[in-house]
Amino acid sequence: MTKPSVLDDVSFCHLVVGVTDMDRALEFYRDVLGMEIVFESLISGEPFDAVLHATRKQEGRVVGGLLGGLMVELLSLGARPSTGSATRPALTGIHNVSLSVTDLDDSHRRIVAAGYTPEQEPFEIGGVRMFFVKDPDGTAVEFIELPDGARSTYEMHRGVRLQMGPVK
Repeated sequence: MTKPSVLDDVSFCHLVVGVTDMDRALEFYRDVLGMEIVFESLISGEPFDAVLHATRKQEGRVVGGLLGGLMVELLSLGARPSTGSATRPALTGIHNVSLSVTDLDDSHRRIVAAGYTPEQEPFEIGGVRMFFVKDPDGTAVEFIELPDGARSTYEMHRGVRLQMGPVK
């Protein structure tokens, strides 16, 4: 028998991959792997700086797409390596896993009650509410509440629910 979980409305939302050069990343993810681009946006501002623990204004570019049935968001802060080979600054590689919930404030309360300390109170960027908590190994897990009841960024941008897992 499975033990009841702290949260009972979690749905996979997307995976964030930090990249140093968006155009080069798109050549790989889109042109080689076949990622279907769903959206692209520029991001900046105080909430974004808070997520990155930045002391200066950060600007970034996010390109989200469907890759093998999974929403992947490529995130670039515009940093390019000084040499021809890629480096691994703090925001490259898998950055965080994003889980969609229907009530962000309740999820935040339950995570705290379970003994985990979120990195911040729930906040909003462009109509999307979120907060982050680290798993026991330090991996960031984003809890996100999307507008209009959407459960994934694919659904938010395309208006179509993305079926994850077996069809019931």
